[in-house]
Formats: sequence, C-alpha cells, structure tokens
Amino acid sequence: MNDALLEVNRLSVGYKVEDGWLSAVHDVSFAIRKGEFFALVGESGCGKSTIASTIMRLSLDHNERLEGEVRFEGHDLIRATEPEMEAIRGSGIGMIFQNPLDSLNPVYTVGWQIDEALRAGGMDARSARKRTVELMEAVQIPDAARRANAFPHELSGGMRQRVMIAMMLSRSPRLLIADEPTTALDVTVEAQILEIMKDMRDRTGASVLMITHNFGIVAETADHVGIMYAGELVECGSVYEIFARPSHPYSFALLNALPRRRKRDGRIQTIEGTVPRILGESRGCRFANRCPRAMDCCRTEAPPRRELGADHWMRCHLEVNA
Repeated sequence: MNDALLEVNRLSVGYKVEDGWLSAVHDVSFAIRKGEFFALVGESGCGKSTIASTIMRLSLDHNERLEGEVRFEGHDLIRATEPEMEAIRGSGIGMIFQNPLDSLNPVYTVGWQIDEALRAGGMDARSARKRTVELMEAVQIPDAARRANAFPHELSGGMRQRVMIAMMLSRSPRLLIADEPTTALDVTVEAQILEIMKDMRDRTGASVLMITHNFGIVAETADHVGIMYAGELVECGSVYEIFARPSHPYSFALLNALPRRRKRDGRIQTIEGTVPRILGESRGCRFANRCPRAMDCCRTEAPPRRELGADHWMRCHLEVNA
C-alpha cells in the first residue's frame, strides 16, 4: 500500500511457557494509511495489546518469539536496534496506555513530565513550560497553568488521560497508539477524550491505532476496523462494511451481543464456549469450537483469506455471502 504509514505483515508473537510456546498473535496483517483512524477490536486476551507492544518494541524480554514484519514509514521495527527505536518512539509513534496513573510518575508534577518530553526534543526549560500549558489547554484541561503543578494523584482519571494525550502530542507523532484509553472513564468523559483525539487527528494529520473492545467507540471514531479473535485477525474492512455487512461468524456474533435499544428487539445474544489456549502450531480455525456454522474442515484446515470487496476481507471456510 503506497500511502501506508504502518504495515504489519504476517506478524506472529509467541511466549515461552512451561509446556511449550503460547501463541499470542498469529499471522496478523493490516495497514494504516496516513491520517487514518484504525480500530482493533476483540475480547480481552485476543492479542490486541500484544500487537501494540510489539509495534513499540516494549515487550522484548527474551521470552518471546517474533515472526513477520512491522514497517513504519518503510523501516522494519522488528529488526531495528534500540537506539533506532528510541528515535522513533515519541516523535514517530506515541502511545497512550489504558491506565494513566500507572504511566505517570507519582513523584513528579504532570507539568514537569510533559516538560521532560519537550526537553527531550531539544526545547529549553522556559519554552517547554509555555508549550506544556498550551498543550494542556488544547486537551481541554481547565486552569492549565495551575494544574501543571499538580501531582497525578491530585487529578481525576479523565484529567490524567488528558495529560497523557498532551504528553504524546508534545512530540507531534505521526502515529498515535491508544490502548483502551477510555476503559476506566465514565461515558461523558469518554466522549470528551474521543473528541480530543479526533480533533488531534484532524489538526495534525496523525494516524491513530485504537485498541478497544467497545463497538460504540469504533462506530464513533474509526475509518477501518480489524476484528481479532484468539490472536488472529479474522475480518477487516471499513467501519461501514463491518457494521452493515459483518461476514465472519465471530464478527456477526459480536455485533449481535451488543445491547439493544428497545426491549422488543430481543435479548442480548451470547457466544457460547471459551477462547482456546493455543500452544504451538494450531490446526484449523481458532473459532471452530464456538462457531455455530463450523464444518469438519474448520477443525483440520487453516481458513483461507476471502476477499469480500475492495477493502473488506475475512479468514473463513464459508463461501462469500454463504
């Protein structure tokens, strides 16, 4: 893809455990264009955060096995040296984590921590503080000059998440990874955070990789959606195609499990069974044990990739529109 900012090609991640190699991510491929809002969706434990950590090279502890490529602006991050990654983190790729209280240093004020990110880019202390206040105002923190002197525990969860966004914006990254950034927030603050992120994308032209299990967020923000299950990307397409024409049985089941607007629309459907724990090489489709449309081949043969449209595909043995 010529206009791709990030390309993930056949990425697999395995972790060494007592009884073998645990497959956390298997054969995942997708691309994010410049200025695009891309969402990775799936149940907890499906490999979304592992993909984010691998892109940022934050999880390398000699207990994992990586295969495939992760290319950012043409550079393969899997094979990049640590000094090369340090140059990319922040100014090239920024990341907002799920719990900002764990990400912020409790012994320094939030303003000092944003200042530090700016000073790392070569800005002097006075200019850094002025820019810090501007960034905090940009993410709608009231009385930003005073709040810059507050410690993380003195701010609410929503304010701390705004601080994290301001910190990431300080280096003007071309790609922002947001790993469940609104999970611990109430719906009003969640809407405000999402609006800030969309405004940031529109103003700076940055791309966003949103990791979430919330389809409401996806419908509100995303341009394209990838649906993860048990470490595999099972369907990918535009947000309109995914909501209007979900094709993989897991995608269909996820959308049917969403809350209904009216009682007469019926009860929320559930997905029977549990996510399998994959050790070593897996045969067949990982969703086969829970799929109501599973066939014999689903348990023995890896599902092929089926093109459903110009920008829409799934991995499944079912025929298109079957």
